[in-house]
This record gives sequence, C-alpha cells and structure tokens, in this order.
Amino acid sequence: MSAGPLPEERPTAASPAELRVGEVLDELRTFRLRLWAPVLLGVIMLFDSWDSVAIAYAMPTMSAEWGLAPSVIGLLISAGYVGQFIGAMALGGLAERFGRMPVFAVSVVVMGVLAFACALAPNEGSLMAIRLVQGIAIGGALPVAITYINELAPTATRGRYFAIFQWIAMSGYAAASLASTVIIPELGWRWLFGIGALPLLLLPLAMLTLPESPRWLARIGRIDAAGKALVKLGAAPVLLPENTGPAERQLAQAPRFGLRTLFEPAYRRRTVTLLLLWFLISFTTFGLVTWVPSIFTSVFHIPVADALAYASVAPVLFLIATPLVAFAMDAMGRRPLAILSTAIAAAALFVLTFFPPASTGLLVGMVVAGQVGVSITTFILWPYSAETYPTHIRAIGLGMGSSMARGASMLTPFVVGLMLGTANSIALVFGVFSAFAIAATLLWILGTRETAGIKLEEL
Repeated sequence: MSAGPLPEERPTAASPAELRVGEVLDELRTFRLRLWAPVLLGVIMLFDSWDSVAIAYAMPTMSAEWGLAPSVIGLLISAGYVGQFIGAMALGGLAERFGRMPVFAVSVVVMGVLAFACALAPNEGSLMAIRLVQGIAIGGALPVAITYINELAPTATRGRYFAIFQWIAMSGYAAASLASTVIIPELGWRWLFGIGALPLLLLPLAMLTLPESPRWLARIGRIDAAGKALVKLGAAPVLLPENTGPAERQLAQAPRFGLRTLFEPAYRRRTVTLLLLWFLISFTTFGLVTWVPSIFTSVFHIPVADALAYASVAPVLFLIATPLVAFAMDAMGRRPLAILSTAIAAAALFVLTFFPPASTGLLVGMVVAGQVGVSITTFILWPYSAETYPTHIRAIGLGMGSSMARGASMLTPFVVGLMLGTANSIALVFGVFSAFAIAATLLWILGTRETAGIKLEEL
C-alpha cells in the first residue's frame, strides 16, 4: 500500500556530516535532548495557541464595550487568520536561510510584545492592525518550532517525542477557554490578551539552554557549529566529517532555494499530496469545531447548555487519546493510523449525511467520532509532513502545509455559512465533510509512503 518515489524523483542525498549528526542524536540519552527541548518549546508554543484563540473569548465583552457591529467582529477575527496564513508561508523560508532558533526567537518576541499591545489597544481599528501583524508571528512560529523539534527527535521514538511538544502546545486552546471564565469576569478581557506575553520570560531560557538545530548546521556546512550544538545538548565532543567534495559543498547552497524547490520533480508529488491533505483535513476539522455547537442548537434543537457540553466531548477525548496516538505512531507507523482515523471520520460523517440518527446520543456519538478522527489525522500530519522533506526545505514544506491549513480555516466559516442557508442544508454540510474525509483517506492510501522508524537522512 505504500507509494514510493516516482522514477524521476531524486531527492538530494544527505552529507556525511548530516548522517553522523543523526547517529549522535539517536544515541544521545540526555535530559536536555530527550525531555527539556520538547517540554520547554511546547510551553512557549502553548501561548501561540492561546494568542490564536484569545480574541474569540474576549469578543463578547469587547464588542459590548466598543459597540461593534457583526461585520467588524468578523474582520477582527479574520485579521489574525490572514496574518497566520502569511506567516506560515513566509517564515519557513527565513528559517532555512538564517536558522531555526533565530527565526523562532524573533517570532516569539513579536508574538509576545504584540499580545501586550492587544491588551492596550484603544479601539477596534488598532486592535485589527495589531492582530494582523501578530498573526504573522503566530502562524510562522509553529511550523518553525515543529521543524526544530523534528530535527532533534531520535528516529525510533520520533512520534512520541513530537507528541510531548504538540500535546503541551495544543493545550493552549483549552487553557484559554477555561481561563477566560475566570479572568474576564474578574479582571477584564484585556488581561486575557496580556497573559499572551508570558513567553517573553521563557524565551531567554530556551536561547541559553538549546542550540541551533545541529542537522541544519551540518546541512549548510557549519561543521564546527554542528559539533558544538551536539555538545550543548549533552553529547561528548565528536569529530564530524567535513563537507569537502563538490556535491557536499553544493548542499550548503540549499537554504537559498525557495518555494519553487517544493515543486521540482524530486518533491512535486509529495508536495501536492501533502497540500491536498492539509486542505481537506483542515477544512473538515475547522468546520466541525466551528459549527458543531450552532448545528446542535439551530438544526437539532438541542438546548444551548447541553450543546456546549456535547461540543466539549471531542476535544477532551482527543487530549486523553493523544498519548496513545503518540505510541501508536511509532509502533504501527504514520500511514496505518492516519488511514484508520480518517476512515472512521469519513464513515461517521457519511452516516450523518445519509442516515442521520434520531437519537441524540447516537447523533452526538457520530459527530464526536468525526471530530476525533480528523483531529488525530491532523496530529499525525504534522510529524509526517516534517519527515517528508530533507533538512534544507523542511521548514518551507511545513510552512506551506500550515499555510494551507490556515487558508482552510479562513474559508470554512464562509462556505459552511452559505450551505446552511440552502434547503436540506445539514445533509449538504455533512456531505461535504464526508466527501473531504473520503478523499483524504484515499490520498493517504494511494499517495503517501511510510516514514516511521526511518532516519531523516534516508527519507
């Protein structure tokens, strides 16, 4: 079932220095590498998630205070997503040219400073402008951080290693939701934005204790710096092979390539497949998360309190299931788990389209199955995307995928809103979600190859 490279695909080979760096990282058992890096960066990126959704929970109080029209509310929310779309695409290229940690650090600084600026915004116009620029940092920081984490991860446990980081980072959504119920009534909506500046206190710790990605340093020919980075992670001093031959020297030029590299013959097929997966899965995920509470109340006439409780089941189940998914990614592989979870989501959404249950319990169960299925697939898609590309375009590839996801998040509210205004609207909505999930399942089966347990330099 695994789809291998097309005959014309000739991905750039890893240099001897890269291969040796990978071997050292696989053998290293230090606390700084195995736990400190994913936990610390995960905590910092928790506030990336926090900043991304804070406006949703601040909006009811803010709109009443400023007397905002619905159209202005929509623009305020969209401004952040537009910035995220730009940042996800742009900052990956900068990370290939200047390194993972410098771009990550600048993104976090901008994100934190502008979180504080959001708290002080005097009106909706200034807040919209701030959110747009902050969105660029929010959208760019995540794919760069995931690139870095993936390049440190040991081969045998890469799925679990990534899951430590991602589980902490994703908890920012739930943290903002729960904290808003206390912070806004007691302190006001501005404090919810201001707390997003806390990564400014953690960033110096990350810069002092974590080096630049040794894989990236080896890739561009900075052999001495790569060796020092390994030592900073706890390795004994190691002699890395120099990039002395013509082919190895040419590798140092790779970071100067841009988005066009993703569509060269060596990478075109995998890029198109990944972009389609990101769009299909993200559209379905954001559609369900955004519209399920409203669908429960307006279409199925479930009381608001019950609808909100039902809508919270899927996120909670997903967070509980994440550790199991992490182990399964390494034990089963990325593709089997992704195919299974996407197929379950497709089946549940298919039932909702053509055979909607009369029982509220069965209805909610089908919706939860669809949500959890696509959420697990999204979780797997992050490390899989990072493993699909070599070091010199990994951040660009992740940025493109993330940008496609942000684009889907901007499109979903508009498209679903239009569909809900048509006859037999709920069947149409679930039908589109089902079709997208089926298409994603087929893409996983026919267009991907397994990456679990394979060294990054060999993929």
